[in-house]
Amino acid sequence: MQRLKSGYEVTFIVPESRRHEGKRVVDLVTDTAEAHGITRMTWRRDVEGVGEDGRMHAAHFFELADQPVELIYALGEEAAERFIDAIEATGAPVFCLCRPVHFGQLNEHNG
Repeated sequence: MQRLKSGYEVTFIVPESRRHEGKRVVDLVTDTAEAHGITRMTWRRDVEGVGEDGRMHAAHFFELADQPVELIYALGEEAAERFIDAIEATGAPVFCLCRPVHFGQLNEHNG
């Protein structure tokens, strides 16, 4: 797998409506990534999830704002460590998964 890099998949999971110091946590995470030069990510909306407190977060007709969101990044080890440290330093309540992966762009994208 020489053509792929070794690193970590870092995933932050948070209800879309969650705020910290007046700012949506999803925006805080994406802004922090941008500030660290991290440009590639996937934003996935989940149908439902249960938080640490046992409370259901779900996408309902009237409550789409409570929908769980996953912000997924593939990063080298040092970049992953710095990014997680930066998010932790904000004090924002967000769940984080970090797992080892191999990643990389296969073939060239031409437009």
